[in-house]
Amino acid sequence: MEKNIKCRRCDDIFGEKPDHIRVPRMLKCGDSICQVCLKKLIKETNELYFLCPICNTKIKKKQNIDKYTINKLIIDTVKSFFNITINEMNNDGKERATKYSIVSLGNYGVGKTSLLERLIDDRFSEIHSSTIGFDLKFYNVKFRNKEYKLTFRDTAGQEKYRSIAETILNLADGVLFIYDVTDRESFNDLEYWYNFYKNKKGIVVGLLIGNKCDYESERVIDYNEAKTFADQHELDYLETSAKLDQNLKKAVIIILRNIIESKERYNTIKSSTTFSSVDSMSTKLTKKQLKKRKCAC
Repeated sequence: MEKNIKCRRCDDIFGEKPDHIRVPRMLKCGDSICQVCLKKLIKETNELYFLCPICNTKIKKKQNIDKYTINKLIIDTVKSFFNITINEMNNDGKERATKYSIVSLGNYGVGKTSLLERLIDDRFSEIHSSTIGFDLKFYNVKFRNKEYKLTFRDTAGQEKYRSIAETILNLADGVLFIYDVTDRESFNDLEYWYNFYKNKKGIVVGLLIGNKCDYESERVIDYNEAKTFADQHELDYLETSAKLDQNLKKAVIIILRNIIESKERYNTIKSSTTFSSVDSMSTKLTKKQLKKRKCAC
């Protein structure tokens, strides 16, 4: 099956989405090559046909590249069996921004909306109306020479909106747990928010944020107490100020890095588990075949 992973002409991995630049196109002879190679083959000759690079069969040209069937079998093979992650491409061959969703959780009034407005819109207001349900904010960032498009879902902290927050957790790749360093109750409720997320998602990929660190004279939660909570729950910890625009971009990089590393670990584990099961299956088949064999002499 390994021959189906790559295009037989250029050896590039097939894309896993129908609009991918390397999507496998099936030729009339039954062989498949990527869309890029198919376009090149069509342009390379002025004849009404071209030769399949795999079996040399004459393939009649079609006016539109989309009339060649997409080989969904190979897409499914890449997607599920081999678990290969393919970066999306634009039609011009440039890589699209990878999209991740991040949800913010915390009590009412801790500054979740203020943090996002300062980060994304570069504005700050002392007076804010409470978020109703949830709000969406979009933020583009470059990290490790790649483009990422982040969707921040700002949830309401009130009890009556928590069913809405629970619904949008399904979309989250990561979470920001936010509390107010001048508010003991918002810190005490972090345990609730942590379990609220973990019970829904299972794995917590997150960052703990202590907001309003500019109100030093009113602080009731010191750094060490918050860091201890973060360490116990395997979270990074950072203190921020929406008012002073302090550590906001750093928070984005930390949560993005955690999401990327978490997905890499998951793909590695899943891939090794898949190949282990395949090896085990092939070993069993070999033993069965050996039992059926007779002595050659």
